[in-house]
Amino acid sequence: MRLSSLKVVATPLVLSLCLACVTSCGGGEEMAAAPAPVVNPTQPTPSATPATVQLGLQSVASGLSQPTFLTAPAGDSRLFIVERPGRIRIVANGTLLPTPFLDMAAKTSTDGERGLLSMAFHPQYAQNGSFFVYYTDTNGDIAVDRMKVSTSNANLANPATTGRVITIPHRDFNNHNGGQLAFGPDGYLYLATGDGGGAGDPQGNAQNLNSLLGKVLRLDVGIVVPGLTYGIPSGNPYAGQAGRRGEIWASGVRNPWRFSFDRSDGLLYIADVGQDAREEVDVAPATQAGLNYGWNIMEGKACYNAASCNRSGLTLPAFDYEQGTGNVNGCSITGGYVYRGAAIPELAGTYFYSDFCKGFLKSFTYRNGAAGNNQDWAIDSIGNVLSFGQDSQGELYMLAGGGQIYRIVRRAR
Repeated sequence: MRLSSLKVVATPLVLSLCLACVTSCGGGEEMAAAPAPVVNPTQPTPSATPATVQLGLQSVASGLSQPTFLTAPAGDSRLFIVERPGRIRIVANGTLLPTPFLDMAAKTSTDGERGLLSMAFHPQYAQNGSFFVYYTDTNGDIAVDRMKVSTSNANLANPATTGRVITIPHRDFNNHNGGQLAFGPDGYLYLATGDGGGAGDPQGNAQNLNSLLGKVLRLDVGIVVPGLTYGIPSGNPYAGQAGRRGEIWASGVRNPWRFSFDRSDGLLYIADVGQDAREEVDVAPATQAGLNYGWNIMEGKACYNAASCNRSGLTLPAFDYEQGTGNVNGCSITGGYVYRGAAIPELAGTYFYSDFCKGFLKSFTYRNGAAGNNQDWAIDSIGNVLSFGQDSQGELYMLAGGGQIYRIVRRAR
């Protein structure tokens, strides 16, 4: 998430992903690319969320240490929960297993906003056992590693299979590390990086196409060429261009803590944490390459620096909200997912999000190029919301700073 403009932090665990500002506030691969996951375009998408639906939270697990992400392999009933200190835990049949699936704490830096931040299963995990982790290594750099599950125990990773996919230098500041990777509908691996840290992107990374910071990247991790750890998909907008990094898919993001693909229509939702004024969600077709989301020219839909605010060529967010005086509306957006589960079919097509400082559950729907039907689901605050998660069936979860995991469920009227 981010360091800057978090003026109130409610829990002692402080996740450092969103600590009170110190440096930023106002100055101071063994296969070809996998086939696209199957989507179901026939799933209902309501024109408005029915007023009769009420939501609540069902406790799934507790006692975790700073849970930063939750996911599951396709067709798998287990939940895999990433803990910032460097572990991945499993909930199986409603029970948190005592032995971690993976413990890489010795390889992980947790200074500032650093840590083990997310994971992604290969779309063909059931066949090849490959998964990927996004973390900050002991040098402070962003790292993505490929690993495999143990061949003898499905609840354990094989640490001997570790291989580095990419390293992105990030040592000047310990904040704005981004933190997620996910396979897109095209079978390529996407990851979102922060701008490198500090207030206002002092190094100018987000608008620099020769830097991998402040970007959404797209990699082909199915390459089979000896000596290469990933390939550059030919459709990447800057592939083969001098002075521009071919890995870049989109630019101009500040700290895209969470992004997600809609399982039905493939739209890419990017929740990008703002500086001191606005939080935003960018929405675009997953096939649309080369978009510039505006940071540090824009913050949300407003100019960040009015003296040099040229909006030409920029893609403004589909949705943003103002933090407000004293962070009255929040301080750091926590992006979620478009609901495509079966338990609450009335919510199909609804995008959920929260805010680290407020712990609310809100949503909107995006259609015809605009966000609307804003909803506040009036749940009791669960404190600092670190992340959302999605299981293999499309049901959604919220991860709380106190170490609790909650499933979003229908609440009886």
